[in-house]
Amino acid sequence: MKKAKLWLSIAMILTLGLAACGPKLDQPSGGQAGGQQPSGSPSTAAQSGGGEFHVGLAISFSGGTAKFGEAVKRAAEMAVEEFNSAGGANGMKAKLVVYDDEAKPEKSVEIVQRLIQQDKVVAFVGPANSGNAKAHVKFAQEAGVPEVIPVATGTAITQTYAKEDKNYIFRVSPYDRGQVETMLKWIVEEKKFTKIGLLHDTTGYGQGGKADAEAVLKDKYNLSFTAVESFQVNDTNMESQLTKMRNANVEVVIFYGLAPEAAQYLKSREKLNYYPITVASWAMGDPTVKQLVGDLVNKDVYMVQSFTVDQSEEAKKFHEKVVAKFGEDIFPIASAQGYDCTRLILEAVKKAGTDPKAIRDAIENMQGFEGVTAISEKPFTKEQHEALTSENMFLATYKEGIIVKP
Repeated sequence: MKKAKLWLSIAMILTLGLAACGPKLDQPSGGQAGGQQPSGSPSTAAQSGGGEFHVGLAISFSGGTAKFGEAVKRAAEMAVEEFNSAGGANGMKAKLVVYDDEAKPEKSVEIVQRLIQQDKVVAFVGPANSGNAKAHVKFAQEAGVPEVIPVATGTAITQTYAKEDKNYIFRVSPYDRGQVETMLKWIVEEKKFTKIGLLHDTTGYGQGGKADAEAVLKDKYNLSFTAVESFQVNDTNMESQLTKMRNANVEVVIFYGLAPEAAQYLKSREKLNYYPITVASWAMGDPTVKQLVGDLVNKDVYMVQSFTVDQSEEAKKFHEKVVAKFGEDIFPIASAQGYDCTRLILEAVKKAGTDPKAIRDAIENMQGFEGVTAISEKPFTKEQHEALTSENMFLATYKEGIIVKP
């Protein structure tokens, strides 16, 4: 009897011990795509010449920037698949670890910390929202893990740690001041307009655009806006703002806002039968705008871009590749920027291995890079972590339902 009890106790201890060592079944919301927990350190695996390393994606698949996030995700998946099919790096394959930040700064902070601390990513791509980037970049910087931003455009983001010896924040999207410089170069230098209006939303995005636009117009051209008006998110009528613009004889309007409000702006132009030339941030190119207003996008509307399907033969081939794989290209510029961001990381891994600090250096010193956006072959320098500047951004417009160079 005593022996039976002894064996029973030993069996229970072994069972509890095995359970303690097994995988945890709980997982926070916004968990890793595939539902698996990464194991081990990617840098350790690299030394053995096999295994896998993890690249993170922290971006929105819900909220107002969901289409940006979905387009980036699809392109990142494609870049990883191509990298792995070509043999990876030193026998190692990449695994994309994906989380939805829900367009919320607090959620963004949570998942970026998870990517760094638990998923052990060697670098990550994201986010779509500038507020999210501002909330979480310190965690990437402090951990020494490179972040390459495919969407968020707030001017200050990459400058936050510019004076540090090593800045871990990079960007491949048209940052706000560069967009403003691109707009005003066309408006003032090329078209010689002087009656310029500014219409912006009251979020951090619109306020940042306003500050950049006023500063560039004053500092570079010694001009001021003829009229400045604002609107709230979810506003459904902008006739009063446009009436003031018309009364001030505004010839061209710079518009800074996201897709739903951009659509309302174009509808208000039609209601008033007042069609000032409109030059907008790249958000005007969100396919949601065309879905909401149809042909109204064709009436003297321009937007900053880094990619169009007619930009080059490589751009055309990339667009066709996305359509062939997914049946559509839901947001071509976001797809292209997401693809280039992911490929920058993967090319850096090829050159430097999977140590995040070495990857950072390889990204900063990258040469001979062949992107699908207007990115240059040497995208970055120590002083400049913006791959897209006013030197390689450009204005585009709609033609037969497709955004093209004018």
